[in-house]
Order: sequence, then C-alpha cells, then structure tokens
Amino acid sequence: MPISNEEWDSGRTADTLEGQILKFLKGNMKPFSLEEIISGLGYSSELNVKNLVATFAIQNALDSLVKEGNVTARTIKQQIGEQVYFKAIESRHPNLG
Repeated sequence: MPISNEEWDSGRTADTLEGQILKFLKGNMKPFSLEEIISGLGYSSELNVKNLVATFAIQNALDSLVKEGNVTARTIKQQIGEQVYFKAIESRHPNLG
C-alpha cells in the first residue's frame, strides 16, 4: 500500500552502498582492508550466502570508487602474502566533500 506524501517527506534519503563506503572511509581517513570495511559497515563475517553476496557487492562498490577517483587502493606486503587496503582520497576542495 502506498504511503502518504507526509510520510515520504519525513523519511531520509537512502544512501547508496558506494556512499556508505565513502562516508565510512572519509570518517576515518585511514586505510582499511576489505574485511575491515565490511565490518565497519555493520556486516557480519560469518560464512553464509547473504554475507558472501554483501562481500561481492562491497568489493564491486570499492572497485567503482577507485575507478571514479574517490578511493585509492594499495597492495601491502604482509608477513604472509599481500593485502589490499583502501583509503578515501582527501578532497582538495573543502566545500565539495
């Protein structure tokens, strides 16, 4: 059933997944791994289909943000292997976010 215009006006806009990720990264301004971003957005690391789908969606959103130039990614050597970290690019124009 449709809602009234008053109910619609009282709601808040839904943020895209890219927007949520960017807000998280800009709010911290530190590099985070995919797993840390997933946790920071409130998703569980429990192994199930729902979380695998969320992980895939978040990785795709991060890829888009990197391509757009809003986020940078670097591969960092670890004691064993390598880990990709993501960091928001600081805006050069304070009024543009």
